[in-house]
Amino acid sequence: MDWDLCRTFVAVAETGSFTGAARRLRSSHPTVSRKIAALESQLGTKLLARAADGLALTAQGRAFREHAEAMAAAALRAETAVSARGRKARGTVKLSIGATLASHWLMPHLPAFLRAHDHIELEIITYPYPASVRRREADVVLRPFDSGEENLVGRKIGRLGTGFYASPRYAAGRPLPEKPAAWKGHSVIGFADRASNAQLARWSDAVTRQGTIVMRCSSQGDMLAAVRAGIGISALSCFVAESYPDLLRVAPQKLASVADLWLLAHPDLVDLPAVRAVVDFVAECARRDRARLRG
Repeated sequence: MDWDLCRTFVAVAETGSFTGAARRLRSSHPTVSRKIAALESQLGTKLLARAADGLALTAQGRAFREHAEAMAAAALRAETAVSARGRKARGTVKLSIGATLASHWLMPHLPAFLRAHDHIELEIITYPYPASVRRREADVVLRPFDSGEENLVGRKIGRLGTGFYASPRYAAGRPLPEKPAAWKGHSVIGFADRASNAQLARWSDAVTRQGTIVMRCSSQGDMLAAVRAGIGISALSCFVAESYPDLLRVAPQKLASVADLWLLAHPDLVDLPAVRAVVDFVAECARRDRARLRG
């Protein structure tokens, strides 16, 4: 049986559509559709049926999926066994990491790593975040929670601190708040995406409750831009804000440390030389920058 057809079927089963599978496999809708038709023809049965929200597995499809996923796991183990025999770390490694961490923290460290590992092609995956290792969207993930349902291996490598910051333009002519009552009359930039930042949003709202929310933003980049424009005071990741020496830390004693950093990989991938090189590199960067990340 053609493994490529089975791999395509697994992608369709997990995404629920030909379009989603094509995006994951970097293929096209017609190609995915054609491969599924070929697989169904070989097996002599329908694996997928149209549903209101996309594609659904038939009874035969559900049974076949178990075997196809077992084949995928076996293929991954075979790839690992062969690749691990090589002495030099080589190949492509996909690292899933938040966009803010990638741009403000990891990127400045990468030139030295890439010079030392010229046989590794590193793919930085910031969207979708966090990517799934089980679905091979990434080989290594750096994220603020542990392995969850994916049965990954790894460890906590750091903790992120968040503080309040303002620009010199905003601070000109008015004292920055240090106590709760002193927030009265101050402009605050809050969190718009409260579902993704629930704990930080609650902390920010509690500390700044005497202030006035003048804007809410859904991304750290927009909050940073608003602060630098002098619009108001905002909670920012310390490692981001302190990349801009002109920004002023507000109420320095007010610091939230609510997000751990977990570095994780698939147990069948972690011993590949290229994957191990990336894991060790990211862990060492976090060790050296521990104080900076915590703020």
